[in-house]
Amino acid sequence: MANEDPNVTVARFNYKQAIVVAAITGATTLGGTWLTLKPGEDSENDSSATSSEFADCQQENSNLKASLENSLSFTSLTDISNTHFSNGLNKEEVKGVIRQLISTSQQYEKDSQHYMHKLFRLKKHMLTNGGNINVRVSNANQEACSLIQDLLKGIEYYKGSIDGNVESTRAAVEDFQKKLNSYTPGYFDERNIGIVGKKTFNAILEHYERS
Repeated sequence: MANEDPNVTVARFNYKQAIVVAAITGATTLGGTWLTLKPGEDSENDSSATSSEFADCQQENSNLKASLENSLSFTSLTDISNTHFSNGLNKEEVKGVIRQLISTSQQYEKDSQHYMHKLFRLKKHMLTNGGNINVRVSNANQEACSLIQDLLKGIEYYKGSIDGNVESTRAAVEDFQKKLNSYTPGYFDERNIGIVGKKTFNAILEHYERS
């Protein structure tokens, strides 16, 4: 058996997996073991990673590290390390954990595109904002506005870009509420036109369930 290398070479990962590993490299140690991405052969003598692929991966690594600075703190990465890795893991076990994390991340990304998941996220915004999102004000939460645009687009009440623009969000919300008022007079109090509260949320949900 070859001498143990304190570094874990991960050259056999496919391109997407390699990017994820490279993003972690240098940011934290995983359970006390550095993950490194190196060109060349690994323990199975696979030299399929070309220099151009490695260069591309290095560039993507730099881009991802810049993104991570705005999304994941060092403490968060350390928590991931402590939660998912231990000093006793061998190379194959480390690879297995990383593949599982990638799979979980991909599943979350898929789930996040579901209409009900977007509704849930909007509800969270509403709850942290006193129960509603007031799009009549210019400083309305842009992330919440993007969700409202996306949700109204899903039920064909908005045709613009999903950009979080407050003015276009306000126009779409008011159009939606006024059309409901034309079907059910007085459903929305005129004072609440332009405010996404419980009634608007439920109306969006009902439209989705009927579609």
